[in-house]
Amino acid sequence: MVQIIVHRGTHEIGGSCVEIRTAAERIIIDLGTPLMAKDGGKLSELAFKKPSTDNGILPDIDGIYINQTPSVKAVILSHPHLDHYGLMDWVHPDIPIYLSEESQTIIKAGNVFYAPENSREKMLRHSNTFEHYKPFKIGPFTVTSYLIDHSAFGASSLLIEIEGKKIFYSGDLSGHGRKALLFERLATNPIQRIDCLLLEGTTVGKEHSTGYNSESAVEAALFNIFSVQQDISFIMSSGSNIDRLLSIYLAAKASKKTLVLDIYQLYLLEQLKKFNTSLPPQLRDNIRVFYIRRHADSIVEKFGKQLLYDYKPRKINQEEILNDRERLILRLPLSVMNRLANRMHEMKPLNRAHYIYSMWNGYLERDPKFREFSTKFGIPVTEIHTSGHAYLNDLKRLAEAINPKAVIPIHTLGGDIFKDHFANVVRLNDGELFTC
Repeated sequence: MVQIIVHRGTHEIGGSCVEIRTAAERIIIDLGTPLMAKDGGKLSELAFKKPSTDNGILPDIDGIYINQTPSVKAVILSHPHLDHYGLMDWVHPDIPIYLSEESQTIIKAGNVFYAPENSREKMLRHSNTFEHYKPFKIGPFTVTSYLIDHSAFGASSLLIEIEGKKIFYSGDLSGHGRKALLFERLATNPIQRIDCLLLEGTTVGKEHSTGYNSESAVEAALFNIFSVQQDISFIMSSGSNIDRLLSIYLAAKASKKTLVLDIYQLYLLEQLKKFNTSLPPQLRDNIRVFYIRRHADSIVEKFGKQLLYDYKPRKINQEEILNDRERLILRLPLSVMNRLANRMHEMKPLNRAHYIYSMWNGYLERDPKFREFSTKFGIPVTEIHTSGHAYLNDLKRLAEAINPKAVIPIHTLGGDIFKDHFANVVRLNDGELFTC
């Protein structure tokens, strides 16, 4: 008998965690930090610092955590976003964690630069990497990763085969990013005879703003601004969203502007070039790097000074930024851009500058610092973003192609309306047992 428990995700976006079990063995897919409280409100920062099952940050699962006797066979990570791996440092060290090599590379890079509360060192000490499309065994479970389009580089959808049952976990996926072809392959050449499809539904319902309709549309909108800018452009985007960084880079290059990144971004891109050699940086490209003290200190602490010397030909200093701002696009931490903008404003008002917000608008509404930058310098916020999650029409195409016996909504606030769009919907609550 094969059973599924969604420990978190039936009524919320983020914090995903799914268990698949037989009478004798159990595996967990994803163990992420929740993005919201059960009522949709903001979570306590104190609870995040000391996560537990009592305060609701850790899902209530037996046999997985450091303070428990381990009884889970393994934990599998679908992709390197904190709402999917953020709690994995609390997994018992005797339980192996499986993740793609891309995910491992991104998490390792983040650990060099992130503040301690956002780094995840412990989980990597008992991790194993898998290859996409190559089945691997975890006890009686056969697992196959399908590389998929998403804002996280190297994201996986996962096929789990056990006791004659086939379970497909969509993970977070998109059909309109730079790797949309991967989604099309899955929709036009679907996996056959799926018993249960755990389908993400981030964009189902009205709660999630989708923004522009594709990543290529984002790139075009960025180019339209960069190509006519009369002063500097500030841009806020996720440091790990490689699709978005590539859109910024290509739009800057096409408009003959210089893109200024921090050391973390440059280091991450260089680490990921082993998976895709066409990624920036490239020889004689338009990328410069601004040295932030804490980033430089992290590099020296982890690797010594040589890497800083290697990056020196790309280095741009504050004076060059101040004196050549009309041709520059800054993709730096907001605190650093704020400091530079103060100096710029002293020299000349920023009323012709651009401030582009290129992330989920939920962060814009929740964190006042993003709009404070706009107000302080009198630069309107321009939102240019597309969701890293598949739109409803693409989700429907995928579900219809796979034609599973059961569809379980996950990673969604719109699970109650799945039945209006999909066949064979099984509506679960967190912690509810479903026999596949």
